[in-house]
Amino acid sequence: MNTMAQERRIGMHMRTGRGLDKAVETIRELQLQTVQIFTDNPSAWRSAPVDPKATAAFKAALEELNVRPAMSHAMYLINLASPNPNFQKKSREALKAELERAEAYGLQYVVTHVGSHMGEGAQAGIDRVVAQLDQVLSTAGGSASCLLETSAGGGAYVGAKFDDLAQILSRLPQHGERLGVCFDTAHAYACGYDVAGAEGMSKTLAQLTAIIPAQRIRACHCNDTTVTLGGKADRHVNIGQGNVGLEGFKALLHFDPLAHCGFVLETPGEEMLEGLENLNALRALR
Repeated sequence: MNTMAQERRIGMHMRTGRGLDKAVETIRELQLQTVQIFTDNPSAWRSAPVDPKATAAFKAALEELNVRPAMSHAMYLINLASPNPNFQKKSREALKAELERAEAYGLQYVVTHVGSHMGEGAQAGIDRVVAQLDQVLSTAGGSASCLLETSAGGGAYVGAKFDDLAQILSRLPQHGERLGVCFDTAHAYACGYDVAGAEGMSKTLAQLTAIIPAQRIRACHCNDTTVTLGGKADRHVNIGQGNVGLEGFKALLHFDPLAHCGFVLETPGEEMLEGLENLNALRALR
């Protein structure tokens, strides 16, 4: 039996559009132990200036409430695997800026999608990701780590296969401290890893941690999905209402090698309504 000696830290993606102070109120009300935010518009290259007073207050609140790990999700436009030099440069600059902003907000991690090789082949894409990350992590200030998110695996996406991510990590040993992985349950299922139910999840986690050392996996996105196995699409539904199911999430929360992770919900709906329901569903499985 799992003794759950290390309590699993459960939280969610929080909206910050109504201001960081409102976000802190919600974190406090929902008693989140880990959190993910956007520090900027996730669908635009232009970034707004950081408000040092607001971010300092947010950082202090995270410390006071013992919310850890805290992370941001980098903008969706970033494509580290792109063959287009202009896009490469924009992606590098955006990821570097996000890592540096994370410091101001008191965040330990920045989660990013790896991107698409745009038809040039998986290996060419991986090679570009390695080169791009090397440049970003060699120049980004602060101490926030970059977490590569497992992708839902549409045709040209890099990072859908655990082996892709393992190769990227192994080729960047000099950045071992600042580079890790975020495991997304819905994306894994969409990519063809069967994380359904206790057996499916346990088998997949064993496979994952045989390829990527468990200590390099720092966060888990806990998302249920209605997509068919290997369906390559990304559709999140409430916990227990999709193919992963409550037993699948229970197996994830009871998998000791990942006890150190932040377990973050990215489910749709209102934070105080659906958000709270999903939190309670996950918390009940601990």
